[in-house]
Amino acid sequence: MAKTLIAITTYNQSKYTKIFYESFLKLDTNLYDLIVIDDASTDDTVSWCKENSIEIITKPEGKGLTDSWNRAYKYFKNNSIYDQFVIANNDILIPIGALDEMVSTLKRWPGNLVVPLSTAEGCGHNKIQAIGVHYGGDRSEYSECENYQSIQNTLLEYKKKLATDEGNNNLYQLDPVRMKMFNGFFFMMGRGICQYEREDGNLFRPEYINTKNEDIFNWDNLLNNDDNAFLCKTAFIFHWKGVSFYKAGIKYSNDLNEHLNERTKHQ
Repeated sequence: MAKTLIAITTYNQSKYTKIFYESFLKLDTNLYDLIVIDDASTDDTVSWCKENSIEIITKPEGKGLTDSWNRAYKYFKNNSIYDQFVIANNDILIPIGALDEMVSTLKRWPGNLVVPLSTAEGCGHNKIQAIGVHYGGDRSEYSECENYQSIQNTLLEYKKKLATDEGNNNLYQLDPVRMKMFNGFFFMMGRGICQYEREDGNLFRPEYINTKNEDIFNWDNLLNNDDNAFLCKTAFIFHWKGVSFYKAGIKYSNDLNEHLNERTKHQ
């Protein structure tokens, strides 16, 4: 069975990684594998991952985000069990159903890359990825981390409603949006992306350490083709960017340590 690799990049901020992992554990592990690419964290990120049997690639010294992305790409390329892979920040929450929708987009449409919706804060400069743009304005509930699964459920219910109302004629409303630029906090790529590999074996430009990450490889070839990169309008990923972790995150996960301790007892 072909699987999807989820590669999370980390540099400290282990609290984000731990809360992300809670959302990952709810996914179907027959379909999704996790690997962490760590950029020489000095907190408990590495030890915590090892304690929880999370596969992790570490570095003796920090080499930046782009280096982590290239390591994730090479891991994917060299493991044929994966049909597609995700590169993502660690400050995210993945609801059940979102990745399935993104995989479906890759398989049904001709592109090599697909991105999700997020909150207005989470998508940053690229507002076309804001869920409110497509589903009713800047509603406050989109920014509440507690709602991340219910938001995804609503998208799937809407998709189902369109499919049953007047046949399938209305489903075009959910057709993916062709993208020329996107926020790099979360994106999925299929094996077709390997054709854009650089001569040095990297997919992303090594000289871009922590900046210009949306210019990560030969975008002129990839994004100038209107059938290559898409926004999936039925996939939502919560991104903490712009949200106070200590205000909202602790509220959302006040029983996180209890869950982790209970899981450890049964390992």
